[in-house]
Amino acid sequence: MLAIIFKYFSKYSVDNLQAIIVNYIVCVSFASVLIGGIAVPLDLLERPWWPMSLILAILFITGFNIMAISFQRSGVALTAIIQKMSLVLPASLAIAFYGEALTITKVLGILLALSAIFLVNRPPATDDDETTFDRSLLIWPLLTFALSGIIEIILFISEAHGLVGEDGTLFTASSFAQAAILGFIYATYLILKGNRAPGVKELVGGIVLGLPNYLSIYLLVLLLSQGWEGSLLFPLNSIGILVLTAVVGFVLYREPIHRSNFTGILLGIAAIILLSLNIVG
Repeated sequence: MLAIIFKYFSKYSVDNLQAIIVNYIVCVSFASVLIGGIAVPLDLLERPWWPMSLILAILFITGFNIMAISFQRSGVALTAIIQKMSLVLPASLAIAFYGEALTITKVLGILLALSAIFLVNRPPATDDDETTFDRSLLIWPLLTFALSGIIEIILFISEAHGLVGEDGTLFTASSFAQAAILGFIYATYLILKGNRAPGVKELVGGIVLGLPNYLSIYLLVLLLSQGWEGSLLFPLNSIGILVLTAVVGFVLYREPIHRSNFTGILLGIAAIILLSLNIVG
């Protein structure tokens, strides 16, 4: 959903930063409705997870804008391939430093997931393809890769060290609230420098973006708090999104699925099956 929404941002000339700020306000509002009160605690600075939420806030506002730019400038396919590869970072950390099991099915599942990510997003070869490639286009997907991986690592570490506990909603909402404040300060600076103020398009775009963005983070936090291994959750999340996106694109929008894409979908399903064999309980 996020990739599709960002493509519409580009189509309708929606200001990424302004819409993203609105999106964060929507995230906090939604969390507040869920818990029946303000989702940002008054004693925020005293919470053990506050430093992590502040780091996440900085990464959110930075990473989201970079991801939007990457989708629009470097393309959805290239961005999706490199960004989803970030699953190797938290998975490797969980296995290497937190004692999570390294099984044959898990290794095979991760390798199949990486192969599927490449094949599902690979555009079909054409007669016009040239060997030359503008390497400058790689900078945005690579930045997205790094920031996505760091965000997932912070989510994992926060739960692995018991910092969040039952505060999953507060932790998520507080991260978004601080990101909104940082974004608002920067957007105000840009407006004073001559940028246009937000309009209806940014308001609507931010509202549409808010709910899927909130759930994309909150559900990861929730599953980690329920004992899911990071070396399973993050690969399953990435490949699950990928397979679902490809299938939905074909069913609803009649997007063509070429041979390599179809092979990638089959590998993704196989990866999900192999990784699921490692789920306990």
